[in-house]
Amino acid sequence: MKKPTTETIVIAKVAESERRFNRRVKLSRPLLARPSNPKYAEEVQTTLNTSRDGDYFKTRLKHYYMGMSVSAILGYSQTDRCNSTSFGEVVRIDKLEDGSFGIAVHIQVR
Repeated sequence: MKKPTTETIVIAKVAESERRFNRRVKLSRPLLARPSNPKYAEEVQTTLNTSRDGDYFKTRLKHYYMGMSVSAILGYSQTDRCNSTSFGEVVRIDKLEDGSFGIAVHIQVR
């Protein structure tokens, strides 16, 4: 007679602050970030990482705030007439060691 086997399943609680649903990929691509309010400057930066529904980039500009609506073009090129705009909002702002800021944008509409 064969002995029954047992299996152990470990369920680890995800940190409360962790809200990502998709894996991030370290991807350096040009990103045009354009705040929806025209009083704030648009800028082209390079992403530090990206996912299906978000982009993370570094900036020295201080006008970003939580909940700010932005349009973003990943893979932006000034000469590309097929740039595709996505719309999202700023969900995290990190103060980086060099004095710049890390901006996380959750893409809501692609």
